[in-house]
Amino acid sequence: MQKVFISCGELSGEIHASNLIKELRLTNAELIIKGFGSSIFQENQIELLANYKDYSFSGISEILANLSKIFQLEKDLYEKIIDFQPDIIITVDYGAFHTRLAKKLKRNGFKGKIIQFIAPQIWASRPWRIKDIKKAFDKVLCTLPFEEKIYAKHRIPHRFVGNPVFASLSNRSFKKDLNVEQSETLIGVFPGSRKSEIKYMLPIMIKSAQAIKKQLPQRKFKFLLAKAPSIDIETLNQYGFDKQDDIELLETNNKNPNHSLLSAADALWLCSGTVTLEAAFYGTPYFLSYKSTQLNYLLYRIFRTIDKAGLVNIIAGRDLVREFIQYQANEKNFIEETLNWFEDNSFSNYYHLMQKALEDFSQDFAPYPSYKLCVAELKKELN
Repeated sequence: MQKVFISCGELSGEIHASNLIKELRLTNAELIIKGFGSSIFQENQIELLANYKDYSFSGISEILANLSKIFQLEKDLYEKIIDFQPDIIITVDYGAFHTRLAKKLKRNGFKGKIIQFIAPQIWASRPWRIKDIKKAFDKVLCTLPFEEKIYAKHRIPHRFVGNPVFASLSNRSFKKDLNVEQSETLIGVFPGSRKSEIKYMLPIMIKSAQAIKKQLPQRKFKFLLAKAPSIDIETLNQYGFDKQDDIELLETNNKNPNHSLLSAADALWLCSGTVTLEAAFYGTPYFLSYKSTQLNYLLYRIFRTIDKAGLVNIIAGRDLVREFIQYQANEKNFIEETLNWFEDNSFSNYYHLMQKALEDFSQDFAPYPSYKLCVAELKKELN
């Protein structure tokens, strides 16, 4: 009976990992599967060996402050993998951690195959990591078309499998599905999936929503906040959510509430991440923002190799949406950009141009059957 270990370190990776396992089980229902994930893995009958919610760090300074905890996790997972002896290890995103873990396994004689799904973003920063990737993984499953050239150049076994974001999209929702009046202008607020993101982004979003409602009262704005499963209500309240009523919490009474908001909203405020690509595929106008400590931002500026943060802008090679990073992530820019989308009783030409650009992007970046292609590659390695 074949054994699989699957590992991810954050929500978006876990969703893709779970979908991949569902597809893999269709070809072999007898697989024994264990993993590093959270409750989503448990819901999909994957035995949990560690929970990433205990290790949810972002930004270099936060990672440095928790290095001992991260190294202990790496040691514990290594020992559990050796004890389990899987035929194949699938590591999903979370590139730096997985590369170190895979290198340690290879260095100590692990005989199974190690496959990285969603390649580390060496094209965005620290390109020298390609040498470690070559040592660590037997194959890399790329999800962005331009990554193929990078891995081919360095003679690393790889396959472009398309982007899994397409497979995670839900059927389009409408305002009525979220109990929002058609006459209301719906803004979806996505402050992030880590506590540090909530800390920096939520207060800005709250103050911006308050100001916009005052400046354009006739527009009837409704702001709904999408809470990531990794964030509890106490964290939101810690940063001012319970002290205001301008932003409401999105009800979670349907199957995929956050995607319902992405598709039903008139526009979106997004913390940088996978959600920005999902929003583009729904064709919903948005801007992305991100803020962290000054040290994190300084290190980001030092090590980055491209001047764009959003995947849509990177893939398109031009600015389809605005990016407000660090000092530009402020109330003034939130308010100004949002009001640019709307006129008193209609949507602005600027809004319609952005909507058309995102729709064109989605059509050009054609979907591939990502999970099926991944499974085909995994089956090659398992046979």
